[in-house]
Parts: sequence; structure tokens; C-alpha cells
Amino acid sequence: MFRLRLLIFFPIALFLVSLGACNDDFENYSTNPGDTLSFSVDTLSFDTILSTVGTPTLGFMVYNRNPQPLLISSIHLASGSESEFRINVDGASGMSFNDVEVGAKDSIYVFVEALLKENSQKLPVLHSDQVVFVTNSVQQKVVLEAYGQDVYIWKGKIIETSEILPNDKPYLIYDSLEIRKDATLTLQEGTVFYMHSKAKIKVFGTLKAKGTEENRIVFRGDRMDSDRLIYISYDLIPGQWDGLFFGATSFDNELDYVWIRNGSYGLDFEISDPVQSKLKISNSIVTNVSGPLITALNCRIEGDNCEFSNSRNALMYLAGGKYTFTHCTLANYYANIGQWGRSDNPTLTLTNKYYKWDEATKKNIPQPLPLEQADFSNCIVYGANPQSGINLAKDTTDFTGTIYNYHFQNCLVLYDGTSRTSFVNCKFNEDPVFVNTQLIDDDLKKTYPYDFRLDSISPARNVADPEIARLYPYDINGISRFQDEGPDMGAYEYVKNK
Repeated sequence: MFRLRLLIFFPIALFLVSLGACNDDFENYSTNPGDTLSFSVDTLSFDTILSTVGTPTLGFMVYNRNPQPLLISSIHLASGSESEFRINVDGASGMSFNDVEVGAKDSIYVFVEALLKENSQKLPVLHSDQVVFVTNSVQQKVVLEAYGQDVYIWKGKIIETSEILPNDKPYLIYDSLEIRKDATLTLQEGTVFYMHSKAKIKVFGTLKAKGTEENRIVFRGDRMDSDRLIYISYDLIPGQWDGLFFGATSFDNELDYVWIRNGSYGLDFEISDPVQSKLKISNSIVTNVSGPLITALNCRIEGDNCEFSNSRNALMYLAGGKYTFTHCTLANYYANIGQWGRSDNPTLTLTNKYYKWDEATKKNIPQPLPLEQADFSNCIVYGANPQSGINLAKDTTDFTGTIYNYHFQNCLVLYDGTSRTSFVNCKFNEDPVFVNTQLIDDDLKKTYPYDFRLDSISPARNVADPEIARLYPYDINGISRFQDEGPDMGAYEYVKNK
């Protein structure tokens, strides 16, 4: 029995001795004030943060580059309990920490979150604090900075009567913003909507959004940080929210100087009646969606001086109705990155039928939709892939007698079809040579915003119909179309040294 006890005792004793020895080695802390900490950043800066809304987590590294362990006697926020920041030190959350060990040639993580108070200002206001480290009586600091933007927060908001929204601060939309039938919502210049994940705008009445060249009206996602895996700002990532949906009862909508970006879709129009105007859209940009950009069924839509760009599915799908687009750029160079997927769909589809779900047969039943008019003048319709051009999807099976009218005047188009009688003074399959059609470089560490303005060597320069251009003498950026040899196709007039 005694020998058995010895056999059990000695391994335990050896373990405790070795453990104590390890602790003794680690507790041999340097007391030299010259042995200080190093940090991966001097200042940790957040992107603009919406007030009262929590932020994504940022972090920095704390290094002990010395040959002996260090004991940080204190890590705390300089503003104490009044701070709008919170820290996490090596897995523990709080506002202050004592006796934090950092081994020789070792490091620890510090993670930071912010929840900023309202500042009662229209423009973003700088909020700051410091993470203070005290080691061997030496004080070191890392500055924390964040710009806070006050917002109106709406969750499932319903507009039941006509009203004009104030534009003194942005709107953060959760779930949806719905405009009821017979109500008109008017947006003033500079109004900004931050759309939370899955949020949408549902219009059953009328939306009047009238911005200016200097103060556009913006619909975008509410994330302002970057994806850490692909180094891309969320403001460049599609699928951040849903989009704008217009019901069958919605008419006389107007969008002027509006920027809609990064949704799951852009503008979705329910089947309607083309006798009455569905939408007039001017000087606007709809871009970068993970689904279809514009889908319209039997609607009446007029567009001029607009950029419609980058979608995983159809960029513009028009089934039946009446449409006129003048000096518009339709460009699909959707980035094929990771789970974003590749876009192999036509940039523009024109068709005279649609499929309606039949509950009795549980099938999609084809229905005729007369395409009364689809006129494109002084436009560019192009894409990155051979198949991302124009798809003239006239029905020749179910509804051969259904009206199918289209016309392209002085346009640059990606189109390989043989039926060209409705293309007048057009250029076919010539690269428009935009300023930039790539989002990222090869190593995914730098982004380049898309730029669908024309390069100096673009074949779309000086070849637009001048009589049509005189009806729209200024481009989307307010630049005269008659400043050089002639007006350019598309939404943008070339400018030297831009």
C-alpha cells in the first residue's frame, strides 16, 4: 500500500513542481521602465457609425518585444464609465483590467466596439477615447476614433397619407418602409436611407424623390465597415438589403438625382397598365445588385441621363409595356468574386410575354404582354461577357401575333443578332472603353470603384444624334454635351483630364 501511495504521489509532485517552475519563469517580470509595449496601431479608427446602433468589432495587437515577461498593471478606457467604447482583452470583456500578463516575445489581442450617443447634429461628429496601458509606471495609449451619424430609426414604417420627409438626418430602415395606395411620399434633396439587411421600400402609392446634382438622394446598405476576407468595403458589396418594389397600384413615380446601390435587386415593378406613367427616372444611378437590377411588367417608364450597371441576373428585363430611354448607360461588369457568383445573363431583355403562376395546375402559364414601345436613343448597352448583350426575346410559339416593337437610334450595343432593321446609326460589338470596369486587383488588396465614364479613345464619343441630345443638353454630371465635336452616347459626356 505504501509503495502504491509513493507511485501515485511522485508523479503528482513532479507535475506540481514543474507547474510551479513554469509559473516562476513567467512571473520573472521585467521591472525596467524601458521595457515598454508596442502596438499594431497608434489610432484605431472606425468608419462612420450610426448613433445608438452597435458597431462591428475592430481590434489591435499589443506586443511585448522584450526578452522578459511584462505585467501590465492596468488597461482601461480613459473616459471610464462615460466612454462610448467597450474593450475586450484577450477574451475578457469590460472597461478596465488589472495585472494582465504578456509573455516574452509574445502578444495579446484587444478588441473594440462602439455604441455612440446621439449628437443632435446633421453632419457626423467625431467621438474619441483612449485605451490606456500602465506598465512599470509607464503610461502608453492607443487612440480610439469614430464619427457618429444621427439617424431616424424606422421599423416597419407605413406612410398612409401624403407627406414630405425632413432631410435633417438620414433614415435607418429595418424590415420595410411602405407607401400605401393614394399616399405620396416626397423626398427632399440630400435625403439618405440606410437599409438594414433584408429591408425594402414598398410603394403602392407614389414616390417623389427629387435630388440635385450636388445633393443626391441615396438608398444604400447600413454597413460601413469592410469585409475582412476580401478587403472590400460593404458599400461595394451587393446583396446588403432588398430593393425598391412598386406595386400594381403605384403610378406617377419620379426619381431625379437618385443613387440606389448594393441591394438584392434594384427596381421591381409589378404588372401594371402602360396607359399611365409608372416611373420617370432622370440623372440617376442604379447599380451593383446580387439579383436583377430592373424588372418591369407591362409598365410605362421613361429614363434619361441614367446609369444602370452591374447585376448578377438580368440588368434590365422589360416584358410588355411602353419604354423610352435616352442617353442612358446600361453596363454589366458584375464582379465574379467568391459567393457573388458569375453573371452570364443578357444586359437587356425585351419580351412580349411573361409567366404567371397558376395555383390550380401548379405551373407557370405563359401570358401575352404587348411590347408597344421600347425606344433607346443615344444609349450604350454593353457587358463584360459575349452573352451580356441584347436579348430580343420575341415570342414565336404561344403569342405570335402579340405586339413587339423596339427601336435603337444612335446606340452602341453588344448584339450578335441578324435582325437589325430597327437599329438606326448604331455601332455593334465595339468596346465602349469605359474608364474602369474592374472592382479589385489580382491580390484582392485594393479596390477600384467602377467608373462608366468614357475614355478618350471610346468609339461612343461624338456620335450621338445631336437633335436628340439637344433635348438633354447636359449629362448626368451637369456637363454640356456640346463642348467639343459632338455629343457622346450614354449618360456621361467625355471630359479631358477628368
